[in-house]
Amino acid sequence: MTLALKPISRENLSTQLYGNLRTALMDGQYAPGQRLTISGVAEEFGTSITPVREAVFRLVSERALEMRAATSIQVPALSPQSLREVQRIRVELEGTAAGRAAELASKADIKTLKSINADFIKAAANNPAKASLLNRDFHFAILRLAQMPIVESICENMWVLMGPFLRTFHDRMPARQISGDNHKHYELISALEAGDPVRSRSAMQEDILWGEEMLQTLEAEIKAKAG
Repeated sequence: MTLALKPISRENLSTQLYGNLRTALMDGQYAPGQRLTISGVAEEFGTSITPVREAVFRLVSERALEMRAATSIQVPALSPQSLREVQRIRVELEGTAAGRAAELASKADIKTLKSINADFIKAAANNPAKASLLNRDFHFAILRLAQMPIVESICENMWVLMGPFLRTFHDRMPARQISGDNHKHYELISALEAGDPVRSRSAMQEDILWGEEMLQTLEAEIKAKAG
């Protein structure tokens, strides 16, 4: 007996598109300032314009996208000040989560983190888009280990805003720095493996604050254009 499949309602399709676009922003698949069109997104996902428009309006209300015209949208290019605000939130919450993860992580969990990080380091040498995605996987694996769903939810919102900037970070930072043996992920993994919550918290915070180098570069570029 074959069960008849229920058609996906427009509301469900809109929700799916919202989730897909949100994840793409978190993963750094869109660059700051990148322009998109509703028709282009509809074509990309193989759907009609209406559910795309509904998903986009929802993301605009969350400040994850900006409307430039009736059919044109843009990924926000957040100011250094706004990026630092997001960064401060991440430093506190992800630092807390890393400390908790150190108390809960099993040997199997550490093995998984090492595998994700190995793939990340490999991609960082020549594939910024993939590296950005794997970096997100690494951080959220730790958030899940912490078993703090409210913190994870808040951090997810921060990553939606921060994801495009992190893609810029992986695009523009020297590959030898990101893919080197001294990447800050290694210290974090070592601290988690040792079950040291204080050291794990500090290592996570240092990893997040590494983005300050790119923020300073962006500030200098903004000043140069203004001058």
